[in-house]
Amino acid sequence: MRRILNFFLGNTVRLLFWFYILIALGLSAQNQMYFSAAYLNTSNRITGSTHGFFNGISRYFSLQSENDFLQQQNRVLQQQLAQLPYPPDSLYKTKKNFSYISGEIIKNSFTAKDNYLTLSLGAEDSVSPDMGVVNEKGIIGIITHSGKKFSRVQSILNSQSRINAKIKGSDFFGGLVWDGKLPNVVQLIDVPNLAQISVGDTIVSGGMSAIFPDQLPIGTIKNFELTQAKDYYLISVRLFNDMQNIGRVYVIENQLRTAIEDIENQSNE
Repeated sequence: MRRILNFFLGNTVRLLFWFYILIALGLSAQNQMYFSAAYLNTSNRITGSTHGFFNGISRYFSLQSENDFLQQQNRVLQQQLAQLPYPPDSLYKTKKNFSYISGEIIKNSFTAKDNYLTLSLGAEDSVSPDMGVVNEKGIIGIITHSGKKFSRVQSILNSQSRINAKIKGSDFFGGLVWDGKLPNVVQLIDVPNLAQISVGDTIVSGGMSAIFPDQLPIGTIKNFELTQAKDYYLISVRLFNDMQNIGRVYVIENQLRTAIEDIENQSNE
């Protein structure tokens, strides 16, 4: 025991030196582990941010293809919806006669008295005059001229436009026209004063033409008043569509239009 004690007493400085060396080595190893972990965390953050950045760019440039895919899927769903069986006495059954062609508006006017749009579809795409143009929010207009690759669309914001429309849930019809003032408000005229209407009621297509099927959305009643003779309403309709910002659209083709027009022409003779 005395030898051990004498050893420690005789080597105190040397032992303290090695003791401090061990402490320093321990602290160095601990710091090394901390900095390694910090480096890995920083590296992971930088790598993750870089991947996120380039993935974001990739997703951005793939938006067009994804949008085209969704547009195509929407068109297919529209056509499948149009084929659903309806009760024999329902006007909805006429929707099965309509097909949809997806396209895009590449030029739009909305500040003139008579506004037109240019459509990215033409005769090559089976598009012809007197076809309706719509999107998911509602009616946009009617094709008046069709070239090989492009078509001209008469906007609902046109003094010559007159589209059959009605109050949703009723059989009170009128003509949808535009007074040339606000690009988001059109007028529904010739609705009989017997109609029960309220601000906020929905206006839809009437389905009494060969161009648009029944019940396509148009807008809601903003306000209304009786004409001077008090036999008809003059109704202001706030459009669902933002006619100043039109992109993707559908051209509606009524597969029975020729047959309908033939019988109507014979009736007029």
